[in-house]
Amino acid sequence: MSSTFVKAEPYFFLAPALAILFVFLIFPLFWNIYISLHDVSLVTILNQWEYIGGTNFLDLFSDPNFYMSLKITLMFVGGSVALQFGIGLLISVLLHQHVRASGVLRAIFIIPWTISAVIAAFSFKFIFDDNFGILNYVLIQLGLQSSGWLSDPNVVIWSLVIANMWYGTPFTILFLTAGLLSINPTIYEAAVIDGATKIRGFIHMTLPLLRPFIVINLVLITMWSVNFFDIQLIMTGGGPLFASTTASLYMYRQAFEFGLISKGAAAGIVLITINLSIAFLYLRFLRR
Repeated sequence: MSSTFVKAEPYFFLAPALAILFVFLIFPLFWNIYISLHDVSLVTILNQWEYIGGTNFLDLFSDPNFYMSLKITLMFVGGSVALQFGIGLLISVLLHQHVRASGVLRAIFIIPWTISAVIAAFSFKFIFDDNFGILNYVLIQLGLQSSGWLSDPNVVIWSLVIANMWYGTPFTILFLTAGLLSINPTIYEAAVIDGATKIRGFIHMTLPLLRPFIVINLVLITMWSVNFFDIQLIMTGGGPLFASTTASLYMYRQAFEFGLISKGAAAGIVLITINLSIAFLYLRFLRR
């Protein structure tokens, strides 16, 4: 009796986790796929849903605005990930060099990550405002030319990248700091005895030992950047001239602003595919 309970005990504790996984991940995924294969909108949502197969996906990939949103997403995600990872790695490495009050500095750097994305978006909207923004005011006081940070189609996406970088970099600092603390310091002591410089030690020891942390961090911040739409929605609303409408914001607007729920669900399936592809590429890099 007792041996039977011991064998069943791991499955007993695993059941709540599986239930949560099913309710919050598996069921919504298949429900989203089901909606994408039917004609569902705010007009027809209370009627019997008509099965239309892949029509929503055909409409999606025949929409030039969707291709534009993918291009904008590539710029937004590429810039955000590069800045978040680069600056986060630099700060975490510098604070790991026995800097005085490094704990206090880490706490200060993590503050942006504790703030709501909505608050961060409104703050940067005020900073980048063309007429009343602090940034243009400072540029004018310095005798420089102001810029249309949120109104120029060629500049607006990079304003969003800066806002997302400020908001997301603390996670990279926190994550990579944990990775640096997991490295045995005696490795560096042996390297110094062998005549290795700090730069060579960083390249040939720190980075290889940090690879699992780096890959997981890149997977997470890339997926978050692909799915992120709070900053774009609040700061620009996707404008001007569709210049800041990422794929996630495109999906949101199709489903909740235009009422095309099935088309928004189809865009969500495409985003899931993009996220899985990115994770697969990163994991292949980790295996190498």
